Amino acid sequence: MKKKVYLSIFISLILAMFVTAAGSIFGEKLTNHLRNETIETALGGRSIADVSKEEADSLMRSLEFAQRLVAIEEEVSGKYWWLVGANFLIQFLLIILICFVCGKFVIHVISKHGNQKSILSD
Repeated sequence: MKKKVYLSIFISLILAMFVTAAGSIFGEKLTNHLRNETIETALGGRSIADVSKEEADSLMRSLEFAQRLVAIEEEVSGKYWWLVGANFLIQFLLIILICFVCGKFVIHVISKHGNQKSILSD
């Protein structure tokens, strides 16, 4: 009985870690996408690879470009805010589900073991 309980808890922890890792990977990819979209929008559709080093240096020193970059970053972040929230919510719900299933299994194993003991003692 103890082995089943410990094994189920261990498996639930491993599953929770996988959920967290998957959510973290998705969040990282989303951040990279937001950064690339912000830069491409600020550069008028050009990629950062298309910009020469001198032009990039002059753009970074430009106050107008910095203000435009901040405004575009806010716009892009506002466009994708729901993905960040959905990522967090899905992770949270999956971890709650894993805990619920593990708890139900532990309760089932303990109650089954308790019933067997009471039958043997009668």
